[in-house]
Amino acid sequence: MVSVCCVVPSGDTLDVATVSARRNAAVASLSPVRTITETKMERLGTVGLHEVVNQFSGVSIKDYGGIGGLKTVSVRNMGASHTAVLYDGIPVSDAQNGQVDISRFDLDDIASVSMSIGLEDDIFCSARHLSAAGTLRIESAKPSFADGPTEVNARMTIGSFGTYVPYVALRQKIGSGCALKTALNGTFSKGDYQFELQNGILTTIEKRINSDVQSYGAEADFYADWASGGRLKAKVNYNSSERGLPGSVILYTQNAYERLWDRSLISSLMYDCDLGNQWKLHADAGYTCGFNRHLNTDPIYPSSQDSRYRQDEYSFAVRSLYKPASGWEIVLAEDLFCNTLDSNIPECPFPVRLSSIGAFSAKYDTDGIIMSASLVGTFITEQLASGNSPSDRFRLSPMIGLSWLFHRNFRLRASYKDGFRVPTFNDLYYARVGNVNLRPEIARQCNLGLTYTCSYEWGSADITADAYYNSIKDKIVAVPTMFIWKMRNVGEVAMYGADITASAVCKASGWLKIHASTNYSLQYALDVTDPGSKSYRHQIPYTPRHCGSGSLVLESKWINLSYRMTASGRRYDKNQNIHANEIPSYWDHSLSLNREFSFGKSHVYRIHLSLDALNLTDNNYEVIRFYPMPGRSFRLTMKFKY
Repeated sequence: MVSVCCVVPSGDTLDVATVSARRNAAVASLSPVRTITETKMERLGTVGLHEVVNQFSGVSIKDYGGIGGLKTVSVRNMGASHTAVLYDGIPVSDAQNGQVDISRFDLDDIASVSMSIGLEDDIFCSARHLSAAGTLRIESAKPSFADGPTEVNARMTIGSFGTYVPYVALRQKIGSGCALKTALNGTFSKGDYQFELQNGILTTIEKRINSDVQSYGAEADFYADWASGGRLKAKVNYNSSERGLPGSVILYTQNAYERLWDRSLISSLMYDCDLGNQWKLHADAGYTCGFNRHLNTDPIYPSSQDSRYRQDEYSFAVRSLYKPASGWEIVLAEDLFCNTLDSNIPECPFPVRLSSIGAFSAKYDTDGIIMSASLVGTFITEQLASGNSPSDRFRLSPMIGLSWLFHRNFRLRASYKDGFRVPTFNDLYYARVGNVNLRPEIARQCNLGLTYTCSYEWGSADITADAYYNSIKDKIVAVPTMFIWKMRNVGEVAMYGADITASAVCKASGWLKIHASTNYSLQYALDVTDPGSKSYRHQIPYTPRHCGSGSLVLESKWINLSYRMTASGRRYDKNQNIHANEIPSYWDHSLSLNREFSFGKSHVYRIHLSLDALNLTDNNYEVIRFYPMPGRSFRLTMKFKY
């Protein structure tokens, strides 16, 4: 471990902090961890969160195309419902359908984005997300006030298809050890991009419709540090949007009949304190609320389908860390939360779900060996206003990991994780399709990896290689019955493969630095439900056998040039891997020119300019079948910091 004590005059910072961190968390972790910091995001020219996550190995994004299209993320093809999303430590959940749309998050003022797969490296975390297959963390930048008591951060992005993305934030120091941050953001776009449509031997140029979006957001954060009295943080985040859902494009018909209205509120109060050198305590309470209106005017219905849903979640969590001896940590954590769902659909039973998740974790950490083990217990009970309630659920989930530095540059790691996914409200109660007798999906993850890191005179290099085997039992799928479809626990999926990453920083000269990174994933995700089925041992839908990404940044004192690429092999949109269901492979290339200017003496002003070209080769491809992605586009971004 590397411990650094930062002591800065009180006029320039909120507090005196002791920071403990590893030199390279990606290679020293118990399981794969990928992180991109704010500086690297600016160098790469990324604006959307999905652009950042696309640079991680072992991670896939379902993108329904367009500015307003939904974007969900899953790790190693276990499904978006198995991925936990944390925003400044606050769980962002969706009890209704289990999938979080990551397009709602703005990258402005974000210090880092990280994705951990499998076992958690930091055991001082909430019990709630320990059982998730992967965790996406979005961490906001914390105030420093190094240049004065006021900080201003503003940005405007102008892009193709009538896209405007403004942002402005103000941080103000309040007295000694307290600060307030307020921010406003928006996204406005027509989204009417052109795409190439092939119908047999005929090729035409069409224009996407119903892909517009208007989104507004506001956030307020309050920070307080009372030294030995602890630290307090309060957050309120509100977002409201209206967007068209770009429908599938089949032959010359765009099924663009759907619109979606979203309103969401995330609020949390968090308290941390150190009780001497051996104890740490964390407690938080939160309330989140989500309102969705889905309007479908498809003429196949006798009248418009206007569905409205409201979700509420009340949560409380507490955890304590104890250090009994050098290198040892023991953590007890408990999360309590309540989820409710209201809807205007006649079949809604107005469920109330009470969940209790407790965890006991222990970790031993030295320079050569890291060992960690956790046991998570989950109890869930539900009550309905009408109909039969599902049975109570209880499960114990063990997890264990080991990381061994067997050479000064090489580290071996291995981990096992047992987790599960509780059926969503849609799985249980959706009109005539839901099934209250569903069991949770059982997910098991095994990982074996080798990492290498080294520093040279010219720079540094890191390489990681991980092989894995995952399985999901009691997979929840919709199957046909005599008259209707019904949710059932009949599916089983076996997943195995390998993730390889490599990155290097090269000091080519006194004025040029080169940053390069690449990753590759080999994925076998096979349907092993029924040996007699035509899809037995076929690759599950939307899972490419081969995929990867890479980036190259040339950083100079005059200008930065960055290139990034994502690639995916062929996939299938249905269970059977036949030619009729095949989706072609694709490559997506982007280029960015950016530069930051600083001026001022007593107060430092910074202006960051970026010009980006996306899908540089104007490739006409699909991530989801019949949902064409935008072709070549451009955007200009200007950031101002004071």
